[in-house]
Amino acid sequence: MKKISKKSRGGHWLKEPAGAIHILKAVRDAVPDAIPVTVKMRRAFDDTPEMQRNFEYLFDACYDIGCAWVTVHGRTVEQKYLGPSRWEPLKRLVDKNPDRLIFGSGDIWDVNQIFRMIGYTGLTGVSVARGCIGNPWIFRQARTILAGNDPQSPTIAEQREVLEQHFDLALAVNANTRDPELMTAKNMRKFGIKFAAHHPKADEVKKQFIYVKTLEEWREVLERWYV
Repeated sequence: MKKISKKSRGGHWLKEPAGAIHILKAVRDAVPDAIPVTVKMRRAFDDTPEMQRNFEYLFDACYDIGCAWVTVHGRTVEQKYLGPSRWEPLKRLVDKNPDRLIFGSGDIWDVNQIFRMIGYTGLTGVSVARGCIGNPWIFRQARTILAGNDPQSPTIAEQREVLEQHFDLALAVNANTRDPELMTAKNMRKFGIKFAAHHPKADEVKKQFIYVKTLEEWREVLERWYV
């Protein structure tokens, strides 16, 4: 993202691994030993051999300075959010480092993909990012599968409860704005659209959330569709 690259944040440091290591050492030194430090990065800045070497250098350094694990996203920085997350490089990374804790990330949109990624790559675990927006139940479903049971979709009542909790939390964040309720209603519209995917009448509910502009309209959607 431009706002990241212009300020030398995030994936920028895959072009300057020495600087990234300096930052990580400072963090590890500042944090008490009892608290684990973890790192998340993309698999490289781009697909050139030079950037692949940079990634490997930085990846190894994370463990050398005492980071507990690294989460690796299957896209390069240059890809942004375009194109598929490549799981093959993650598999090769695990094969090369069998004794390290390594997490993976990228294109995890439902609970089954968590286990597909682990099964294919051999990763220690999976980090769910955008895939949990509007779907916080993905974590409960993963625990259910780990317990040997079939995952269940959220009920209408559960969906409403989470939507209301999310709204209340967002309202607290916006408490110091000019019109907290109006801002929260508008901001929550995009989350409502994501949540709508779990409703039995997903398309209709999504359309309703798209047009939400006020707190009253937000409440009307809940009263009509989540009872």
